[in-house]
Amino acid sequence: MNMLARIGALLVALFGLALGLWFFFATDHAAAAFFVTPQGAAGLATLRADMSAFFLVSGLCALYAAIAERGEWLIVSAGLYGIALTGRAANLIVAGSYDGAAIPMIVEALLVALSLFGWRQLRRS
Repeated sequence: MNMLARIGALLVALFGLALGLWFFFATDHAAAAFFVTPQGAAGLATLRADMSAFFLVSGLCALYAAIAERGEWLIVSAGLYGIALTGRAANLIVAGSYDGAAIPMIVEALLVALSLFGWRQLRRS
């Protein structure tokens, strides 16, 4: 089970690192894929800083958890993606549904599940 937990943590890590680097180095393209339009240099800086931080912190914590078998580090990823999922659910209530709303929610729910599974399996007693 530990090997499955480490593989799951690595998947969370790869997802976070890939998106974090994408937002850092190709901010315009990543923003467009996330349906966000930055307003000038300040908007680009905000997206580059904040979105990169969100994904890179999640990815680095998950990577450390997988390598060191330290499941407690996956709580960071579970928390970040859990809050994101909660925000999307709140948006559905406030603003209503839209085309494609389910896909990011499914991805975030999967990332939370993988993170919590890894946390449970790899945590130190």
